[in-house]
Amino acid sequence: MNLFVYSPALPKSLPTLAYLFLAPLVLGSLCRVETAAAEQQRKIVLSQNQFQESFLEKVTVSGGIRAGFMQQSLLSKIDLEQLYIHVLRDIEEPSAMLCVNMVSRDGRYAASWQYDLGKQPAGLLQMEIPSKYQEKISSYTPDSLVILAAITQQDCATGTLKYLPASWGPATDTNYLLYINSGNTETSIGIPGLAERGTCTKISADSTIAYDTTCVVKKELLTTPRSLFVLRNNFGNRLPNVEFPLK
Repeated sequence: MNLFVYSPALPKSLPTLAYLFLAPLVLGSLCRVETAAAEQQRKIVLSQNQFQESFLEKVTVSGGIRAGFMQQSLLSKIDLEQLYIHVLRDIEEPSAMLCVNMVSRDGRYAASWQYDLGKQPAGLLQMEIPSKYQEKISSYTPDSLVILAAITQQDCATGTLKYLPASWGPATDTNYLLYINSGNTETSIGIPGLAERGTCTKISADSTIAYDTTCVVKKELLTTPRSLFVLRNNFGNRLPNVEFPLK
């Protein structure tokens, strides 16, 4: 008895049919790979020469009005490996420079750096900073060590700054906070073309040398480039507005 079962010859069209069946699967896999690559976060690693920082035991002098612009964080403590700059729209200028300042609310820690960024697509920039004070600042909460990031052309010292939000941890669906040093003034946020003002609240903490106020900036306000204005009133006297242009 013949134990082999006869199999009819395969039709010549089968390779074509197999290709038609497999091609969408292969193309789908390639698309998923390309999409995953496009969604990867870009990482910038700073050298010691690019990064300047200081940690003081005692500080008595406050800084400027603008201190930080951050998205509300879900972290309980800062993580130097999870510092992100949010590029909200494509940067088309080949000479674009990233300018960043970092300051603690108590004024003891400060850092700054600039980076030749150039053209960049919208997305997150993860920053790796070589801090020698990591042990000292690791106890700070996300709202007690803030970042003020901006884009300018060629020179951070003299160029016109347009600000980008930053965050401790990846982007979330939460609103943004503008950290300012308002002193004795009553403050709010004005948005041209909108009657509604952003609310500002004094920070309740033992030390508020570098900044003492947080102002809520709703996430939907950042969908288009615009300027925000810090409105200040000192015992009934209106002080000059402080412009905060967004990139």
